[in-house]
Amino acid sequence: MKIRMITADDILRVVEPVIYGQRMICLIVLLIATLFLGWQATRTRVDAGFEKSLPLEHPYMKTFKKYQEAFGGANTVLVAVIQKEGKGDIYNESFLTTLKKVTDEVFFLPGVDRARVQSLFTPNTRYIEVIEGGFAGGNVVPADYAPTPEMMALVKTNVGKANIIGRFVTNDQNGAMVASELLERDPVTNEPLNYKLVAANLENKIRGQFTAQEVYEYSLTRDVEGLKAGDVIMRDAAPPSRFLGLKTLIADQKTAGGELIRIDGSDVEVKKVANPNYNPDVSVHIIGFAKVIGDVTDAAAEVVSFFLVAFVMTGLLLWVYTGSLRLSLMPLGCALVAVVWEFGLLTVFGFGLDPFAILVPFLVLSVSVSHGTQYVNAWVGEIADNNRSAYDASLITFRRLVVAGTTALLTNVVGFATIYLIEIDIIREMSLNACFGMFAIIITNKILMPIWLTYVKIPNLEEFKRKQIKREEMGDGLWRMLAKLTDGRPAMIVLVVYSAILGWAVWKEHDLKFGDFKRGVPELRPDSRLNNDVVAINDNFAIGTDILKVIVETVPESCIRYEAMEKVDRFAWRMSNNPNVQSTVSLPQIAKSINAGWNEGSLKWRILPRNQYVIVQSIQPIDTSYGLFNAECSALPVVIFAKDHKSETIDSIIADVKQFNEENGNPEGWRPPDDPQERQAWKAPEPGTPEFEKGPYFDFALATGTIGVHAASNDVVREMEKKILIYVYLAVIVMVFLSFHSLSSVLCIMLPLAFVSIVTYAVMAMMEIGMKVATLPVAAFAAGIGVDYGIYIFHVMQEKLDAGESLKEAYYRTLHLTGKAVVFTGLTLGTSVLTWLWSGLQFQRDMGILLVFGFTANMIAAVTMLPALAHFLIKAPEHGNRELTRH
Repeated sequence: MKIRMITADDILRVVEPVIYGQRMICLIVLLIATLFLGWQATRTRVDAGFEKSLPLEHPYMKTFKKYQEAFGGANTVLVAVIQKEGKGDIYNESFLTTLKKVTDEVFFLPGVDRARVQSLFTPNTRYIEVIEGGFAGGNVVPADYAPTPEMMALVKTNVGKANIIGRFVTNDQNGAMVASELLERDPVTNEPLNYKLVAANLENKIRGQFTAQEVYEYSLTRDVEGLKAGDVIMRDAAPPSRFLGLKTLIADQKTAGGELIRIDGSDVEVKKVANPNYNPDVSVHIIGFAKVIGDVTDAAAEVVSFFLVAFVMTGLLLWVYTGSLRLSLMPLGCALVAVVWEFGLLTVFGFGLDPFAILVPFLVLSVSVSHGTQYVNAWVGEIADNNRSAYDASLITFRRLVVAGTTALLTNVVGFATIYLIEIDIIREMSLNACFGMFAIIITNKILMPIWLTYVKIPNLEEFKRKQIKREEMGDGLWRMLAKLTDGRPAMIVLVVYSAILGWAVWKEHDLKFGDFKRGVPELRPDSRLNNDVVAINDNFAIGTDILKVIVETVPESCIRYEAMEKVDRFAWRMSNNPNVQSTVSLPQIAKSINAGWNEGSLKWRILPRNQYVIVQSIQPIDTSYGLFNAECSALPVVIFAKDHKSETIDSIIADVKQFNEENGNPEGWRPPDDPQERQAWKAPEPGTPEFEKGPYFDFALATGTIGVHAASNDVVREMEKKILIYVYLAVIVMVFLSFHSLSSVLCIMLPLAFVSIVTYAVMAMMEIGMKVATLPVAAFAAGIGVDYGIYIFHVMQEKLDAGESLKEAYYRTLHLTGKAVVFTGLTLGTSVLTWLWSGLQFQRDMGILLVFGFTANMIAAVTMLPALAHFLIKAPEHGNRELTRH
């Protein structure tokens, strides 16, 4: 039985009567769908989450989740309060009063894990000292703190005893730190953490409250829930909302039962007053993931403005290109509807828009404009060259382009869908987001656009035709020149030039790094406020948010075994000697200090004692709240403070950890079973048994902390980068082959695409743009944009070849029919995205660079490399017009 392939004619016979026979019904259905999805789009929420950016299936992240409750996570917020130059040290009433208030504000901040807030004023910051009768200890800042000279001297002494200089006090003791961790979900409502709100609170209730000279005071205009008219319910450094009367405010006070007091904005009045907490002698610096999300979200208005600028600029260029304002608005209108559908579908399927996915709506706009321009261009040609009516021109254009255009869009969908294979939620959401957008473009450009064009009336048809002919003549010289690329010698020269560029790109690609090239927060510009805060904290403290916690997993009670403690101590020493490490903290390090304390503080006794009872004596003052061992002493974290999170820094530290583990770990040793019931009945092997001879289990498990997250993400990107590109290209190859049924078509379309992908990586290396979670999807997206150009050009060229024209004649006429739209689209989209280079977001500037290159390079490769390849790959009749003529 012979299987018959489905042809374009088969598809047209099904869809054409539906679209053109029921035009008004289709329009009404599309209008209703657009109104519904538009309403859904208004409900689109910003959906940022820390764990969304984690590769949770990576071994590092399994360790991260396993010990997150016991030793904390990586979602930290650090608030540094530093005395301004010339203002002395921190041991004065003004500074410590401010530090205590900052600590209280951080402690009560919604979303903060209060058990993990630490500063000089929290009870988990303690000191230990040896006294005549043994050991004594206490809070660094005593519970009976009062701002007296004697107390200031005592606090200074306690800071020295606690060994926290460089961690919670700056190296020169002119500032102090408040460290905290955020919960991923509200413990009461179980709702995801609102990072935008957390970031706003960090700015207004902490930085603004202590550095702003004036604040906005909210007072009641009537009695509300036990509060009286005139009572001040809150102070905020941020200006009040213009829609204050429609908002619900949460008072700083609570009810007697501890419940929040909610007050209608219409019941308060706001006035600007002197800030009672203002301290002119200090600066406040805040870093953490929540601040990154907050600053990126704050730039959303700027992103929208760039989108609008690109939209307007594209519209103006379309106007110049088509010579008709009405026609220029049609591709833009369809593109805007596609973006609305994209946002609406996101909401319908329960997703939000992640701040790092701002590339996708612009991608949808760009692809939609590209396809819309092709359609309008062909429709205008039918009107101007063949004297068709609007209806007939639309129908003929539909028959010519719908299969090629839909194939290109389906190819995009398949290519973007492959990105979903990366097991990171933020990338998977971008994949679905892009697929929603491509589905919307299929509907708007292949149904709405054809119907819309049947109703278009050209006011002065003869004048319109005259202008179109003049435009055609203006570009004719360029098309004749490009058509010569199908000849042997020019084709060879073009391919040699491209081969040379490819050789350079392959060489340069080796400089591409997985991760970040620069210190600080790479998503923001180096001179941003947040990156200035990063510099201030790194310059004044031996810690920062760039933390790696290696969990030394072993058998219970290893805290009192010399062999185990000595191995952990050697590991901490090894890591502290890595040039990319600022400092380390581990249980043996503190135990050695305590052991010295038992011996009059002599440095000779700053060692790990071999006697088990002396080890017990050395670790007894250390509580599990220090986060350096778990309850049964089978997990001993070593905290490593890295100097930054640049790619080479992470690779160096991780390599050292792995090497030490290979040399000193014992993954085959004996250990208790994981099952709690089996664990109760388990007994350690007796000496002399084969099991005992294997030794206790020992593994330096990677990893928790922010560096652990970066390392896992870099590993996933490094592993999946080539695979994803291969998957994308395999999907595109299959779709192209099914469309054209020839190997030559696949090569002519795919080789320019592959060339641009490789050169894009070289450009990333040259511009110091790292390959990471935020940039990994760009390669697939660029391939999706570029394949449209190749499919449109090859589709029309194949039609002309099948009609018996020579390759040169076929390509010349292809350029007149569809190539000019490809050139226009590439230049227009590249120009419109240039505005991104002035963005306040560094990752948007990076995306702008890559998009400008992707749009223009794919266009140039499609119109120059494709015909050169066609000379060697396609057998075409040599007859045809000697002189190229446009029919």
